[in-house]
Amino acid sequence: MMERWIPIWWRSCTGRPSGAATDAGKRCAGPLTGLASPVAVFSTSSITGRTAANGSAATGSTTTGPRLCYPGPVPCGGGVTMAAFLGKSRIVTVLGCMGLSLGLAACGSKPVVGILLPRTGNASSYGESIESGIRVALAETREGRGLPQGFEVVWADTASKPSQAVAKLKEMVEKRGVKMVIGGATSDEARAMIPELEKLDVVCLSPSASAPDLAKKSQLFFRIYPSDELEGGRAGSFIFDTLKAKTTLVLAGNNDYVRGIEPEFVRKYSKKLGGKIIARISFDEDGWQQKVKTELKKDKPQAVYIVGYAGDITKGIQLLRQQGYDGRIVTTSALYTGKAIQDLGKLAEGVFFPLPPFDRTSQDETVQQFVKRYMDTYQRAPDIFAAHGYDAMKIVIEVMRIAKPPETPEIEKALHFGISEFKGVTGPILFNDYGEVKHYPKMFIIKDGQVISYEVYLKQERRRILEEVQKLLGMKEKPTPKAK
Repeated sequence: MMERWIPIWWRSCTGRPSGAATDAGKRCAGPLTGLASPVAVFSTSSITGRTAANGSAATGSTTTGPRLCYPGPVPCGGGVTMAAFLGKSRIVTVLGCMGLSLGLAACGSKPVVGILLPRTGNASSYGESIESGIRVALAETREGRGLPQGFEVVWADTASKPSQAVAKLKEMVEKRGVKMVIGGATSDEARAMIPELEKLDVVCLSPSASAPDLAKKSQLFFRIYPSDELEGGRAGSFIFDTLKAKTTLVLAGNNDYVRGIEPEFVRKYSKKLGGKIIARISFDEDGWQQKVKTELKKDKPQAVYIVGYAGDITKGIQLLRQQGYDGRIVTTSALYTGKAIQDLGKLAEGVFFPLPPFDRTSQDETVQQFVKRYMDTYQRAPDIFAAHGYDAMKIVIEVMRIAKPPETPEIEKALHFGISEFKGVTGPILFNDYGEVKHYPKMFIIKDGQVISYEVYLKQERRRILEEVQKLLGMKEKPTPKAK
């Protein structure tokens, strides 16, 4: 039987199969306890664990108590108790070989990153925006000579198909040696990819997948876009409390994105605040257009909430405007791609939607530099997806600079502990136990073709009204000229 060389560290941890999540689904991602350095290098054909050569996970062990395992936050299992080790293993060498072992492990590792985006298909508008932000980050870092030595990027098109996302992921890992991927642009693609991460032993950082349950499915999946639960709840409270709309018609798509947002919207708007949802109409239903027309005439909803990706949102807004609907229209952050708003033109005027806290008008130096460079490159302002693509690439570059060697355990450790004070253009990046960030969305409105925060819009409206009042008062106070 082939022997595997494994560097062994002390670590105290409850045993469970390798790659399994800890209690309550949390990651076993804390600093090592016990000895901070290896005690020996062993050759074994019977002990489970991680190989030093490629960092791939071996079959799980269900032993308990203090055990020997590879360093880093990934496994909380796959180790072996001291008793099992002493009874089954043969000591081949000790500390003197440690440097050689780690040196050999590092020599075979290169910082190769995969980029999996929908460059074609119905989600291509998101892929295009994310890619533009990624390229700005790459160019900026390359000019500053900040790329890690040997850094490579492998690109692939998912064609907006989850099955192709999985196929391309396998291909770039197995044929190109990719260690980490930026992918899962949509929740559907991310959901399909997650089961493969453990099998391929590769880490995925998603710039935009937002379905609530994704991060808890794998300790190798991270994301920097906030959960749909936060967006759905924010939309519900905004429609009821701010817009004072007590009746709402819901138009919905049929995908993971919708299934993540809609339940929290319903819980907040209807169950908690007492708003009335007069009907729910799916874009997949036959004759959905006629059903919308009927509801608008019959119940006259004070607001319409459109839940879906940009394509469905565009269809919904176009129909509402054609029918002369003059109530409030609220939708999702998926509208915020330059192409969708451009396609709608004046029809998008006055539409509300929540966004993660990226404000391209911010006076923050990091944001200003990004916006300037982006506009110089593309002659247009960056949207929220370009900003998340930029941050994702910046994070990956920093992780690959920290992770030595660039293998799964070190990559995950760098994500949890190495970038704890990372300042992105979308806000501070700090991953929780589930590999996600807490960025609370704010409301925005399209005004005169521009996307501005609702807070800024209110200030502008107050100023405009005040100026009009002052103008009227000035006209009244102006003395009448005396007759000659």
